[in-house]
Amino acid sequence: MKQKSFNKLSLVAVLLLFGISNAAVLPGYFELDSSPDPEGRLPSNSIIDILPDDGTLWMGTSRGIAQYYLGGQGWFNIRSGDAIGTGGISALTVSDSIIWAATAFSEKTSAGTLPAGGGVGYSRNGGEDWIWLPQPVDPVDTEDYAPTTTNVQNVTYDIALSQESVWITSWGGGLRRLRYGSEEWELVTVDGQSFTALHNLNHRGFSVIYVKDALWVGTAGGISRSIDEGLNWEAFAFHEDPGHISGNFVTALAAQKSPTIPDHFNIWAATWKANDPKEYYGLSVSENDGASWRIALSDSTELQPGEYLIDRYGPLHVHNIGFGGDSTVYAAADGALWFSQDLGHTWAPLDEIYDPTTGENFRNVDFFSAVWEETSDAIWVGTNAGLAEGRFNHDTGTFSWRIHRSFKPAGVDGTPNTYAYPSPFSPKRGQLTRFQVPASSSISAELKIMNFNMESVYSSGSMLLPGGGTNEMSGYGAIQWDGRDSDGDLVANGVYFYRVKVGSNTWWGKVMVLD
Repeated sequence: MKQKSFNKLSLVAVLLLFGISNAAVLPGYFELDSSPDPEGRLPSNSIIDILPDDGTLWMGTSRGIAQYYLGGQGWFNIRSGDAIGTGGISALTVSDSIIWAATAFSEKTSAGTLPAGGGVGYSRNGGEDWIWLPQPVDPVDTEDYAPTTTNVQNVTYDIALSQESVWITSWGGGLRRLRYGSEEWELVTVDGQSFTALHNLNHRGFSVIYVKDALWVGTAGGISRSIDEGLNWEAFAFHEDPGHISGNFVTALAAQKSPTIPDHFNIWAATWKANDPKEYYGLSVSENDGASWRIALSDSTELQPGEYLIDRYGPLHVHNIGFGGDSTVYAAADGALWFSQDLGHTWAPLDEIYDPTTGENFRNVDFFSAVWEETSDAIWVGTNAGLAEGRFNHDTGTFSWRIHRSFKPAGVDGTPNTYAYPSPFSPKRGQLTRFQVPASSSISAELKIMNFNMESVYSSGSMLLPGGGTNEMSGYGAIQWDGRDSDGDLVANGVYFYRVKVGSNTWWGKVMVLD
């Protein structure tokens, strides 16, 4: 079975990405027109999963599933409500023409706004037809374990396909399997104890992979491995002695083909700090089926003499792990995409990505996914600000980048000639806003920001605004603003007016700062 599965989005990122919705999710059968759109674009700039599949890339985004045809045929998008459940994609796996996905959204409850599962579904023919199922829950009258009776705080964060079953993980729902040919989800615990997600951290599931007849499960209580389809388990947990994982909150698992041992896989895990005060955020790897673990990257990684990772980026929150070539590893994390060419012994951060064709860049973004795709010979990176494809130059040791973004072309089909997105935005969190304008070729531009009293807050000199671009990025230009005034200080919360002069045209708009 050819399975392509990497880590799914962490709990923290799910809470940030998914919008508010109270729509119910019902099981159903759905059909789609599967023709790609040459003029299409990403459905969302938040890309949590990227999976290569036969000359295409499948992507899980906060507004549905996207398939990108690398040969230039364009995009095929499956949005929430078209054929899949409510919300954004929280889990995605592809095995040949079989696709499994899960969705999540935010639900308003008496306890506040909480994440909720939008269900799990599958397609057997490359996304044309879908069967969608509700989020698995337990009967209210269950007596032999503590049942999960609601989809609230019961989000499917990961999916794996074994020889016998489909496996899913959830905070409130734990580890569950659906045997092929069955219609009932079964609850499985990795420690043999009666299920209670509220009181047992090992029952809160976040990640799962299946590789070489072994099922690996990451929970809030460590890593577990089964080689007999869940009958027996071996556990791996944090310990302050060397040879163990850095933390028990395991948000991501991934398997890398070993460059030294034939037909063997290294197991990588994003191991976050859980309850023990001695735990720490890290990226852990085992090259011997869990017998020992090496901390490949951590908060205390030294970037240069006297400066540590945590000093520049804060705690290491790895969301996803990808691979390229024999020994190359990518770790998608908050603030940086980490890159190693020696199986994680040395690392370099990619914290700014620049596209010279369009002038677009990624700065102060969070990285959610990364995968190397053989056909395009490129690394594909998903962030909270768009998609990037990068090609590595071995002579210079640098990447060349192209950025893809989701946006409405300014001045087309009723869209204003300028608009700001995101709006509101949070400068304190490092966010930028972008003022979108028409630009079919490179053209001069000026920007001025004014407060509600029409007093000048920030102004830029004349700049050359790249336009044109290629493919889905063509025919537009954008000017970025980081929410700082002309003195470099962060502006106060509120509504601001902006004026852009592009060539001989002058346009006005509004943007909101909300920290």
